[in-house]
Amino acid sequence: MSIAQHRRETPPTDRLITAEEFADHPEWGPCELIRGKVVPLTNPKPVHGFLMYEISYRLGEFVRPRKTGQIFSGDAGIFIERGPDTVRGPDVGYISRERLTQQGSLQKYFNVAPELCVEIVSPTDRWSEITEKVDMFLAVGVTLVWVIDPKLRQAHVYRKGREVLLVKEAEALDGEDVLPGFKLPLQEVFAVAE
Repeated sequence: MSIAQHRRETPPTDRLITAEEFADHPEWGPCELIRGKVVPLTNPKPVHGFLMYEISYRLGEFVRPRKTGQIFSGDAGIFIERGPDTVRGPDVGYISRERLTQQGSLQKYFNVAPELCVEIVSPTDRWSEITEKVDMFLAVGVTLVWVIDPKLRQAHVYRKGREVLLVKEAEALDGEDVLPGFKLPLQEVFAVAE
């Protein structure tokens, strides 16, 4: 039997699946694994892609010369829970060299939490789903989560045990102790998607 004949076109709905099985099925398209169930993601609109690139680029410009870690994007999977398995990915992330050395193979999902996760709100996103994802990231050890809202032209900053910080368009996101000295002016970021 060929690989093409063996693969399913859609994920199973009659049972929970593991992260390993999830990883073996890229043909399921953009999706996440939440408590053993495959949850499809909506293909983002161009504004989402522009913002994701801009944020990745600016973070990369800061991180690359300092050689402190790596920037990643495109919903690279992070293990959140096991039994049943949950694998979720941020739009953009940063992981330090120190944490990256604990990761092992880069051909598998992150089993070490990155320090920074960035989520860009899409028109189809529900706020309850976004905050659930943020809570999951913080629970596994992500230090800082930025939620960028292009419609309202603002961002929310999350850290475990702290009040949520609202950053308005005229202000800048701060790398804090994760990326000391890094600033991301929201007005400049939003300008790429006008």
